[in-house]
Amino acid sequence: MTKTQIKSMATNAGRKLNAVQKDVYNRDLVTAINHSQLKEISQQLDDLYGVLDRYYQHSLKAAMDEAMEYTELVKKRIDALAEYIRPTRLKAVHISPKSIVSMLDTEQQAIHHLSTLLDAIQLGGKA
Repeated sequence: MTKTQIKSMATNAGRKLNAVQKDVYNRDLVTAINHSQLKEISQQLDDLYGVLDRYYQHSLKAAMDEAMEYTELVKKRIDALAEYIRPTRLKAVHISPKSIVSMLDTEQQAIHHLSTLLDAIQLGGKA
């Protein structure tokens, strides 16, 4: 896997996060569909972590370690957000779309930072 392919995993997660944000904003409603989309993003970040972990075992570079830790942090926050808007809770409690859009914006910034960390990684001397 090339560095470009690894970075595209983070970029795709960022695009999906942006789609969730636009969906919530345009509908002015938080739905169970948004919960499912966040779970998919979480899985993508989990996959990214797995790829980084495989490369880390071969290279032991500090930049790789930092990117792995940050990927795990972002995944945990996405999981927490998905838990916050889980379908059963949506039926019982009104959740402000504005607050969700704001939280998603924070995660968008985090994924942008993750892309910056991935840029710093050197794979096999070719980066």
